[in-house]
Amino acid sequence: MVEPAGFIDCHNHLLAGMDDGAHDTAMTVTMAQVAIESGTTGIMVTPHHLSGSYRNPRKAILNAVAHCRLELERAGIALALYPGSELHLVDDLASRITQGDAMTCNDLGHHALVELPTHFVPNGTEQILERILYDGCTPIIAHPERNSYLCAHPERLLDWVSWGCCLQLTGQSIAGDFGPRIQKVCGSLCTSNAVHLVASDAHRPRGRSPNLRPAYAMLSRWLGEAGAILLTQQNPARLLRGESLAALSLP
Repeated sequence: MVEPAGFIDCHNHLLAGMDDGAHDTAMTVTMAQVAIESGTTGIMVTPHHLSGSYRNPRKAILNAVAHCRLELERAGIALALYPGSELHLVDDLASRITQGDAMTCNDLGHHALVELPTHFVPNGTEQILERILYDGCTPIIAHPERNSYLCAHPERLLDWVSWGCCLQLTGQSIAGDFGPRIQKVCGSLCTSNAVHLVASDAHRPRGRSPNLRPAYAMLSRWLGEAGAILLTQQNPARLLRGESLAALSLP
């Protein structure tokens, strides 16, 4: 198996003290070291926003990213950081994006990482997603395989993808760490050409870690090397440039 030049992790809670991710700068530095050691060269940090527990508007994230870059430089860690956010699905999410309160991916306004609740799909979800799309921003659904309703009804995800939404799966889900049922859903979504990105959703140096290598190995089995590289390197790079994400093309 040949790994790409470097994974780009587009969902990661490495910023210290902003949400349920890294507690302090020491943990941030350790997470960054684990990422580098496991083949990641760039991370889009994605603190929670609008979740009820955490509010991290755009300006706060930009300031935190600038500070974190300095801390990693002091530690001698050559890891590229990009601003992002994991946006909880709320009724006025589209307007928060257009008004600049909610951070989009790499602050470009082209894509937004959107998180749904864990066990259900709220009423009005389709209308919110449609409004974001109408405003010219592509919703990226974060870890849909870990939503128990969507896990049982993946056809709803396929509908959203047909509208223009994108899907981001969690590396540990693909590797089987969250159980065979979730792993099977991941495999089915991947082989249906419905997945666009795979990321770590790392919260800790170990356990919920930034190591994407096990997921890459499984993706290579399911999709071949080209598909694994697309989801862990090429599409994340497109995301950071504000370009449209390529679809998988299995027959």
